[in-house]
Amino acid sequence: MNKINFTERLKNLLLFPSYEWKIISLEKRSLIEHFSQFIFNLILVGAVTQFIGSFLYVRNILDIDAYRFSFPLVQAVFYVFMQIFLLLAGSFFVNQMAPSFGSVKLFKNSALLVFYSSTPLLMMYVIANLNPTFFLALIPGLYALYLFWGGLPLLLKTKESKRFSYVLLYFIFQAGILWGLSLIFGFITKVLFPA
Repeated sequence: MNKINFTERLKNLLLFPSYEWKIISLEKRSLIEHFSQFIFNLILVGAVTQFIGSFLYVRNILDIDAYRFSFPLVQAVFYVFMQIFLLLAGSFFVNQMAPSFGSVKLFKNSALLVFYSSTPLLMMYVIANLNPTFFLALIPGLYALYLFWGGLPLLLKTKESKRFSYVLLYFIFQAGILWGLSLIFGFITKVLFPA
């Protein structure tokens, strides 16, 4: 099977999500292929901008030679770990909650739904990671919830009446996990870089 055309899939997910969800639901690729050929690329670009943003922060604020490369590197690694953990935790959560919402319980489809619906948020992190003042750039990332909404009936066969509550619960779960991970990584960062 051919590799995923990254730019085509990105464009279609953002502009023609209904069409792209149909294609995704019919593909015979493994989860590893979907992750490595599309999602991981977005995570890596975000990690690079996290490194650049942290490097500029260290240079302009901390100005400690020992932290010049180690701080940005740790921040970039934390970012990669956090995004992968969010995707996996979200996939398990969506899959476990599927029967409660009258949906099909299939881990692969749950993971595809979480992976691809996260695309707008991962794109916005590319901007937000450059500087802490750019956090408002994450607001358009809420389009991810619309993508999740649109993928539910095709991938998990969720009925219209259950979609809103499923999306809301998923959002609360992901926000809670993100908040918890941010606290943990913030604490670890302060331990490693006390200045």
